[in-house]
Amino acid sequence: MARKRTSSLPPGAWRVEEAIWGEYQRVRLITGLPSIIDDQERVRSVHAVAMLPDGRLVLAENKDGSFTFPGGRLEGGETQHQALVRELWEEVRTRLKPDYKPLAATRIEFLNRVPGRVYRVHPTYLLWVSGTVAELSDEPHHDPADSVVGRRVCTPEEALTLLPELERRVLETCLGLLPEPKGVIRELVDDEESA
Repeated sequence: MARKRTSSLPPGAWRVEEAIWGEYQRVRLITGLPSIIDDQERVRSVHAVAMLPDGRLVLAENKDGSFTFPGGRLEGGETQHQALVRELWEEVRTRLKPDYKPLAATRIEFLNRVPGRVYRVHPTYLLWVSGTVAELSDEPHHDPADSVVGRRVCTPEEALTLLPELERRVLETCLGLLPEPKGVIRELVDDEESA
């Protein structure tokens, strides 16, 4: 069971959430303006709000039937740009115009250590960008991670009904629907007493 509480945030942040990734990895996700990134070398993942010229969005469809913005982790010595280009092509066969802009960032803090996992960088960041689609190919996608099974092109209104809460907030930021952050938010945390 989850309970809500008020928490102060770092400058530029507007959301804090705790979650469990996989079965054991507990994380705290702090999302806000790109300025929350304290070191660009810690950006390990990049995702895009990819908008067609007619205003529709390109979403990635996951194996479990959920939707998200396409993107993923930097591999090897890739730059953020190289990873974004590769991930968008692999997952949704999309290329962005080169003038895409940083939109938001999520700071990922690992709250526990999972045996066998290597923690090279802590915390890490996920960079959210927004841009206009330059190419949308009908060629079949190929996601080497085998988590994305397709894509969906939809209106922003449809996307707001399909996306999880964090991605909805990122989209609302892109669309200019959110007020400026006030430094205090509603935080979702696990109520350990009921676990």
